[in-house]
Amino acid sequence: MKSRPQARPYRRYRRYDTATFAGTIETIARPSFEALTNPRFIAAVLLIIVIGVAAWLSLDDRFYVTKISVTGNISTPSLDIAKASGLGGTHIFWVKKGEAAVQLPHTLPSVKSASVSCQLPAVCSIAVEERVPVIAWRYGNAVTWIDADSVAFAARETKKDLNLITIEAMQGPALVPGRLADRQIVQAALSVARSMPEIRHYRYSGAHGLEFDDERGFPVYLGVGQDMSDRVMIWKALHDDLLKRNVQPKFVDIRYPLAPYYGE
Repeated sequence: MKSRPQARPYRRYRRYDTATFAGTIETIARPSFEALTNPRFIAAVLLIIVIGVAAWLSLDDRFYVTKISVTGNISTPSLDIAKASGLGGTHIFWVKKGEAAVQLPHTLPSVKSASVSCQLPAVCSIAVEERVPVIAWRYGNAVTWIDADSVAFAARETKKDLNLITIEAMQGPALVPGRLADRQIVQAALSVARSMPEIRHYRYSGAHGLEFDDERGFPVYLGVGQDMSDRVMIWKALHDDLLKRNVQPKFVDIRYPLAPYYGE
């Protein structure tokens, strides 16, 4: 007996409108103009851009100061000035030019003043005015320079002959760079040097003040005071008188200008 063939299940097919379906896809894929101009959307895009730029500026090595040009210095090495500025390795947007310029003379006493300028991406330059030494203060093997403002700073080797006034401190103290020397001593030495430019070496002690050796070998005690030029005039008069009378004193004391004397 033959079996009856089974009927195939009926499959229902749905017909889609192609034009309608394509329009639906296009509507989903393309945001509307109103969505693109939405303030929240614009703010989100701008925030992403700002974050990206900030990350780029922060991470890019080109924006960190690695090279510093220094001008105006003669005896102070450029490397010392660059290090003292504290600019090395600083991001260009974090550089505080005013603070660096003010801090430099405190960190490096040989610098009298400084100005700092920077440009993108990370180019900085420092222009300095150095202190000009007028006195070399010597205590033992320690030598410190002093400028006309009585500021002490480290002595440095130089090829130029500075022709400084040298004061040998018989009893100290040694001067610390960055500190002020005794203004009275500095001004007295400068006053004497103007009246006797041929004498460049002096000694200083609490007992005799400033003193120097005459060419015949005896010391001349000048002391320290406001009337140093008058004391020099008195010494010159005594010097001529002693030579005329062929007197070789052991010392000449002009610490008291109204009563100068010499020892035989």
